[in-house]
This record gives sequence, C-alpha cells and structure tokens, in this order.
Amino acid sequence: MSEEADRLIAAALRDHARVPAPAGLRRKLERQLRPAPRRWVAPLVSALAGAAAAALLVLALRPAPSTNSPDVATEAVGDHLRVLVGRGLGVEASDMHQVKPWFAGKLDFVPPVAFLGDDEFPLKGGDVAVFLGHKAAAFVYGRRLHVISLFVFQGTDVPEGERTVAGFHALTWSRDGFGFVLVSDVNWDDLRTLASRIH
Repeated sequence: MSEEADRLIAAALRDHARVPAPAGLRRKLERQLRPAPRRWVAPLVSALAGAAAAALLVLALRPAPSTNSPDVATEAVGDHLRVLVGRGLGVEASDMHQVKPWFAGKLDFVPPVAFLGDDEFPLKGGDVAVFLGHKAAAFVYGRRLHVISLFVFQGTDVPEGERTVAGFHALTWSRDGFGFVLVSDVNWDDLRTLASRIH
C-alpha cells in the first residue's frame, strides 16, 4: 500500500502546475545569480577616450612637415583663376615693349621674359601678382579662346615638372635665379610650345 501511495504522490507532484515564486524571492535570486559589475570598465573607457583626445590634440597642434619645395603648381593654378575672374590686367597691351616697362617700380626685379608673343600665342598684357608670398610678374598670353598665365618670380628652388591641378596644366622650371610657371587649360603640347618660346 505504501508503494502505491508513493506512486500516486509522485504522479501528483509531476502533474501539478508550477506556482511562480514570490516577487521578493525572485529579486533576491536574480541579485545573487547576476554577474558582478566590472568596476574597471568605466575607468578604462574614460582613460582610453582621454588618451585618444590627447593624441588628436597633439596631431592638430603639431606643425606641418616642412618641405624644401613649395607647391608651386597649386599656387599657380589659384593665381591663374584670379587672373581669369579678376578686375582686369594692370597693363593690357600686345607689345612687350609696353608691358615689360610697366613693371618698373612695381617689382624689385626685371622679369627675364623676352617673348613678345606671336600669332599663335598673342600677348594680352601683364600684372603684378602675389606668388608664394612674394611679388611676381604675371604675363598673360592667349591661345585661341584660352588664357595662359606666366608667373615669373625670384627663386631657384622651383622643381622642374608638369602637373595637372583642378583641370589646369602647370609647367614649372627655373633659370638664372628665377622661377617660371605656365598655367592654362590648353593642351600640354600648346603649353610646351609656349614654354620653348619663352626659354
């Protein structure tokens, strides 16, 4: 009889619906079973954020690396754009004998440019430009409907080369203590042809 009673009690316990634990008991068990918070995480995150901010500040305050050669082509394109949208030239003439003397008293040097212009590259005039922080002579030539700027300035550290900046071609060289930059949106062959006539 006791075996039968044990079987019936076991069956009753197995089939009996579970009763949810009281709320207080549940909270107590959750607190005991929940992993302890990692108290080192917040200070570590703060320290890493501070280190990153300090690194960014150091990078921002660090002086730019110095280079021996300035970015002549980019400067020339900017000055060429000022010629295109500017107020006009200081002297508008197609004769170098009028343009070159105009620079007297406006520059500390005589620009060594002898090319008078021709039918392919007519001289339009000239102006004083500020190039790489110094006064420079700007000669303006035409090529069909295009404008070509020639910047001449004192300087021997001008790298010789060709670059395209913002769609404009810039050809740079130096000679006899002067730097030269031709810049325009004409094709490279036209720019090189004009450079050979200026040399």
